[in-house]
Amino acid sequence: MAKTSANKSTVDAATKTMDAMAAASKETVENFVAAGNDAANKGYEKAFAFSKEQADAMTNNYDQAAAFSKENVDAVVEAGNIAAKGMEAINTQIMDFTKTAMEANMAAFSKLMAVKSPQEAVEMQSEMAKTSFDALVAKTTEINEMSTKLANEAIAPVSARANVAMETFAKPFVS
Repeated sequence: MAKTSANKSTVDAATKTMDAMAAASKETVENFVAAGNDAANKGYEKAFAFSKEQADAMTNNYDQAAAFSKENVDAVVEAGNIAAKGMEAINTQIMDFTKTAMEANMAAFSKLMAVKSPQEAVEMQSEMAKTSFDALVAKTTEINEMSTKLANEAIAPVSARANVAMETFAKPFVS
């Protein structure tokens, strides 16, 4: 019986050791699983936060690009309106000049028909040619000045947007 008792005692000790090892293994596995879950949760939270930051930044960039594009379109429309008004003024000047020149030519033709000598006709034609040429040069100069002014005024809104674009997009790379 002593042998049985010794065997039982050995079995009990082995069982206790096995139970302790099983408990320790179970605790190790539980700790490992808990640590893995915590790490996965933290990783998920970081990934979600990063994704949200990126989405917010993308939305912000899109909003800025849309606003910038709208302002560009507004500048082009403004430039077009300035150009249209300027061209209207230039065309009015050209039409007025043409009308005045036609009236002057008709009056000169009437006078030319009333001349009494070839010498008088030549003098009248010379005077008419000089007057017409001087008027043409003066009007051409005026229209050229109007055109230059118009070009500068029409390009101003687009030029201003180009300056904003340079400051907005190129300046961060230069600094």
